[in-house]
Amino acid sequence: MTNPKLSASQALSIAQEYINERNKHIMGYNKHYIPSTIDSDIDKSVQYYEDFFALTGGAWVVELDFRDFEELLVVSDEHKVISFWILGIDRNKVSEINTKLTTYKLLQIAQSYNDENHLEGVINPNHGESIFFYEKFEHVEGYSWIINMIVPPSPYGGGDMVSLVFSDEKACVEYMFDPSGYPIAPHLEDD
Repeated sequence: MTNPKLSASQALSIAQEYINERNKHIMGYNKHYIPSTIDSDIDKSVQYYEDFFALTGGAWVVELDFRDFEELLVVSDEHKVISFWILGIDRNKVSEINTKLTTYKLLQIAQSYNDENHLEGVINPNHGESIFFYEKFEHVEGYSWIINMIVPPSPYGGGDMVSLVFSDEKACVEYMFDPSGYPIAPHLEDD
């Protein structure tokens, strides 16, 4: 077993700082938002994995206090940042997950998709803000990933974000949600 670069308290601190900033940002435009919290008891909220799916090296998994479903933040022990979110999966099942895609490969596929479909999207440089992992997601077989990208505002309205929905099994973008939240598949429109 290799020794982690971070301690459990350092991983908790990284996650807590991230959640505090995120809460402050969201509450700035949504006064009804219920802030995310993390139990400060390290034994309850933080766990280290020597090898972790989709990452090179170990990871710390920090569990947010329960709401409607499980929310876990993955802190890369190598890079000391939030790498991605895991949504809707019990923390006890995390060690059983084996994915084909890594976060690095996801970002490469997202950039290629962005370029090929002229989306003009930008992925948040803090990838943890943009990458989400699901055990199941609508219309995707097996594990799924979502990457959010900021796009220029549309003259037709909607937001400034698109969400690419990936199939881990197929290692590709299955579809995306446009800035208005509608599912579309630009890569299939030319067929």
